[in-house]
Amino acid sequence: YNLYIHDFPKDEFIQRFFNDEVEDLYLEYFDLDTRLDKKITNYRANFSDFFSIDNLASIQLKSTSGYFYAHDFYFMTENDTFIFNYIHRNFLSELLDILLSELDCNFISRLKTELLINLEFE
Repeated sequence: YNLYIHDFPKDEFIQRFFNDEVEDLYLEYFDLDTRLDKKITNYRANFSDFFSIDNLASIQLKSTSGYFYAHDFYFMTENDTFIFNYIHRNFLSELLDILLSELDCNFISRLKTELLINLEFE
């Protein structure tokens, strides 16, 4: 399955998957401390290899892409949209829990129910 999420906070994405290994990582961001645009490309790395939890507040993520080996799905940004590609159905619910962990659990449950109902009709 492919999941498109419009206006998902890009900076929170790094925090949610901070210690997960990413293959073919591409990151483009603006560093508020140095006032510079920066790019990172790496074959296999974690976000934690480049940032600490403390300095995430000084990062404005512009664009990113890669592949989470452990979760077996690709991710990328396109303008204000996060695109998650080739997600196995049994992981889709867990991915929503990870991405929406700050929201009320009742809202997440209703959203997942709607999503799964719509998947049945595709």
